[in-house]
Amino acid sequence: MSKQHWYSALLGRLTNYLARSLRRWPLLLLAAGLTLGLLLSGQSGLLQESGFASAQDAEPSETSPTNAAVYHFKVGDFKAMVVSDGTLSFPPSYFVPKADPDAVAAALTEHFLSTEAVFAHVNALYLETDEHKVLIDTGSGNAFGPTAGHLLTNLAAAGIAATDIDTVIVTHAHPDHIGGILDAEGQLRLPNAQFYISQAESDFWLADTVELPKSLLDEETKAGLIAGAKAILGAIQDRTTLFAMGDEVIPHIQAIDSAGHTAGQAAFLITSGDESLLSTGDVFFSDPLNLENPDWEVAFDSDPEQGVIARRELLETVTTERRLLLVPHMPFPGLGHVRTQGDAYGWEPIVWRFNI
Repeated sequence: MSKQHWYSALLGRLTNYLARSLRRWPLLLLAAGLTLGLLLSGQSGLLQESGFASAQDAEPSETSPTNAAVYHFKVGDFKAMVVSDGTLSFPPSYFVPKADPDAVAAALTEHFLSTEAVFAHVNALYLETDEHKVLIDTGSGNAFGPTAGHLLTNLAAAGIAATDIDTVIVTHAHPDHIGGILDAEGQLRLPNAQFYISQAESDFWLADTVELPKSLLDEETKAGLIAGAKAILGAIQDRTTLFAMGDEVIPHIQAIDSAGHTAGQAAFLITSGDESLLSTGDVFFSDPLNLENPDWEVAFDSDPEQGVIARRELLETVTTERRLLLVPHMPFPGLGHVRTQGDAYGWEPIVWRFNI
């Protein structure tokens, strides 16, 4: 079978499978990685042939009511928005595979949540500083199903064009955070942006050999993640600035080490005057599964044990400092505080404000 026919057949099978079950998370991640990898291997036309891209571009019915997809607020003098890219879901047993299933079900039930699927929002942060229009992470793009990939549409609805953004700061190179960098033809969606990513994160994914020996993911899913990260980071390498942990990435935004989820994940402390906000990256995803049970290992972490350590360290710091957080996968808008709760923690979302 020719390489082209192999790609077409594979993507066709993935498309059909996704249509039957969008909750099969391992395959979603594999498909995401393959999609991003194909963009830069000259195979973008095959995405259209197979029907995969059209599945990603599906729009909600015009008769379907929608809720707010942006939340305006301020950090000191800076205008800010949380912008929704959409939502994702995956089985609890896949998310925390080593946790006791009965304990997982009990924790979810206590919070009136489904025991069949963990529902994760995809929140990105837009910020206007003194000098820059900044996006922290870019959402999923075409990497996942039709429930995600809506970041630029929602930004445009709020009056921000893709060409307005001059700075993109990346927490880490997973497809739900960098998938929005390229379109289905492999072209930049944010053509005027300079990109920033940690030296450790870039070095890890762009190494000649990339392995994830401690990850709890299956080998196919790991391969998809690696392919996607290599494709995207390689495409923007000539317009990417690397930073070390602790550096001021741009004025008013400092990189904070939160490695564990990936080798070089960074959180970002944004400061203006007396106010600050910490954009956490993927240190925790769920109140019952990660805050009330911070020692449960997460399948998406490249090093689950280090992920637990990073989570514990960050949670201790932000509760002591009473730090306002932006958390990418907590319920929209993902803004809130973490409080201590015995030996564990709990989430306190902000009070929604209608006036800025």
